[in-house]
Amino acid sequence: MKLILLTLTLQSMAIFYTGSYTQAGAPAENPTGKGIGCFQLNLETGEIKNLHYTKQRNPSYLTISEDKKYLYALEEMFENLNPKVYAYKIEKDGALTLLNSQKINGDYACHLDIIEDKLVLANYVSGNLLSFPILNDGSLAPCSQEIKHKGTGPNTERQEAAHAHMVYPFGKDKMYGVDLTLDTAKAYQLNPISKKWEAKPNLDITIEKGSGSRHMVMDNTEDFAYILGELTGGISVANLQGSKPEIVQKLSFIPENHTGAIGGAAIKMHPNGKFLYASNRGSETITIFRIDDTSKQLSLLGYQPTLGKTARDFNIDKTGNWLIVANQDSNVLVVFQIHSNTGMLKEKSKLEVQTPVNICWL
Repeated sequence: MKLILLTLTLQSMAIFYTGSYTQAGAPAENPTGKGIGCFQLNLETGEIKNLHYTKQRNPSYLTISEDKKYLYALEEMFENLNPKVYAYKIEKDGALTLLNSQKINGDYACHLDIIEDKLVLANYVSGNLLSFPILNDGSLAPCSQEIKHKGTGPNTERQEAAHAHMVYPFGKDKMYGVDLTLDTAKAYQLNPISKKWEAKPNLDITIEKGSGSRHMVMDNTEDFAYILGELTGGISVANLQGSKPEIVQKLSFIPENHTGAIGGAAIKMHPNGKFLYASNRGSETITIFRIDDTSKQLSLLGYQPTLGKTARDFNIDKTGNWLIVANQDSNVLVVFQIHSNTGMLKEKSKLEVQTPVNICWL
């Protein structure tokens, strides 16, 4: 009986981690984060509680290996402060044990992901991608390749130089490096012999100049991509089935009555592939879209206030029932329940967390 109850209890819980900004110089109003937070979500009630913190400087974005054994975290800061990328082993209780770290040669690392046996991170200010081999024990070898983006865009304040903003894996051995200045998701493929990344310009996805391509998602078939424009508040839908990507739809995710700053942030797809969500800092909203089953184009369903300030990131759990928002500058995580038929959101709980930046599900 005790074993059955324990199994039911574990099944009704989910673990997630948050990155945070911890010190002066971070792009936050008052960075007072405690490092990497480990939290537990009750899948029945939507309540969350903190389990552990791991001290680290500005661990803004995190990623977890497919086998759920390892977590990787970057330090987002200028290179003269000696930023590193860290490899941790995930223990049974969610606590993190440090394996090792490697130096980041670049300014303001802002995103990272895993493709095959490589961890690739994007440096925003210096506009480069760095590739680190992942060893058999989950630790990181030194950087084995740097990819440097170059170019400018029409927004002279924000697009004065290349700004790599996201690494997005696709296929088995490919990735997109989404660059805010180039307004392009640049495609790369891992050479199986040399183990080096090679550019695949025929797969590049380019959106309207000045949009500020920040983050992207793809549908489950990888036939369509959705790219969020940070600077103009637009989503570009790309059909990838032809000889080259084609933009088939452009629409805004900014509420019509919003007249203030635009700061597009995160874009996520529901696990069922029927709904798309995009957040905007400024209006402090998440916009909800339905995805057409056939055309894969978007139709607006509504807007949900994030109930906080600066919704830099949010994420959806694998059940598709819960969405958690990291409200960076109001120091609060907000849990929303997702209506399975409509995709709409309903607030369920809140928890004070200092300067949260990223939500990463275990």
